[in-house]
Amino acid sequence: MERVHAEIEQGGKAFSERQRELTSWQQGDVVPTLLGLFFGCSCIMLCRRLAFFGKAPRPLVLVPAVPCYLVPYQVSYHVREAEYLIEMMREDKQKFAKRLRAKFQVASGDGSAVLDDLESGYDIDE
Repeated sequence: MERVHAEIEQGGKAFSERQRELTSWQQGDVVPTLLGLFFGCSCIMLCRRLAFFGKAPRPLVLVPAVPCYLVPYQVSYHVREAEYLIEMMREDKQKFAKRLRAKFQVASGDGSAVLDDLESGYDIDE
């Protein structure tokens, strides 16, 4: 991931057009934030409807809302980040994609299903 961030900071000159589009998509991705807000606000509404914290100070309703925001946000963020990195490695002719794939291979070891699918050219089931 450090290589991707370093390349983005240098202007993305080693990226293909498709990788630039993927990077633009990833940087503007609002899905994790929206999921976190939806579940956090839903938790607040549920706590108010069930009269939890009825006699407690109003800001105390945020205590259960924080994990209800953070968990969906983090899960969706990491899933979409993994999707982004896999798509960045999918290019065959780009040196940057090959270097990224080599780094991933070292980190994941032998027998990685992601690398097998990338090398065979098949789309990875989502």
